Amino acid sequence: MPRRQDHTAQELTEMAIQAVAAHLQSAPASQLSLRKVARDIGYSPGTLINLFGSYDLLLLAFNARTLDAIQHQLLSAIQQAAKNSSNSVIDQLAAAAGCYCDYARSHQHAWRLLFEHRLADDHPLPDWQAQRIATLFTLIEDSLRRLNPQASSTACQTAARVIWSGVHGIATLMLDNKLFMASADQSPGSAANHSAQLIRSLLQHYLTDWCQHHQTDGSEL
Repeated sequence: MPRRQDHTAQELTEMAIQAVAAHLQSAPASQLSLRKVARDIGYSPGTLINLFGSYDLLLLAFNARTLDAIQHQLLSAIQQAAKNSSNSVIDQLAAAAGCYCDYARSHQHAWRLLFEHRLADDHPLPDWQAQRIATLFTLIEDSLRRLNPQASSTACQTAARVIWSGVHGIATLMLDNKLFMASADQSPGSAANHSAQLIRSLLQHYLTDWCQHHQTDGSEL
C-alpha cells in the first residue's frame, strides 16, 4: 500500500473523488463505502478521514463536482437557446430543464446521491455547497427577471423553486418509469420525449399565469 507521502493532499482528494465517480457509473451509492474507496485508491480509510474529515464530507465533495457539472450544462443550454432570436425565455428554460433530465438519465447514480445524501443534524451544510445550490437557482431567477422585470426578487425566487420542484419531480418519475403516459412505447427514448412534453406544459401554463399575476404583458413568453 502506498505511503501517505506518495501523493499530495490535492492528488489524494482527486483520486478519492474519481474513485467515487467510477463506482457511481454503474452502481448506486448504497453499495459504496469509505473502505471501498480507500481500497480502490490504495490508501487506508484513516487517510481519507484525515483528508476529508468524514465519509459524509467525501460524498459531499463529490456532490459539489456534480453540482458544478449540472450548473455548467444548464448555463450552456440557456445560452445556446438564447442565440436563436425566435426562442422565448420559456424555450430557454425548457432547454435547461431538458438538460437537467438528460443529466439525471446519463448520470443516474450520481444524480440520486445529490438528494439521498444527508449530513448529520449537528453538521450544517458548508458555505461552499450552499453557494453552489444558490448559483443554480440564480440561473432560473435571472431568466424569470428577463421574462418579467416587474416581478419582485421574492417572486422570482419562489417561482424558481416551483419550477425546479416540478422539473425534478418529472425527472425522478422518468427515471423510475412512473410517468404513466398513454403510450405503448415504454423505452427510455419515449420516456425522455414524454418528460419534455410535461416540462413544456408545466412551464407554459405556470409561467403564463405567473406573468399575469405579476402584471407583465407576456411578450417574452
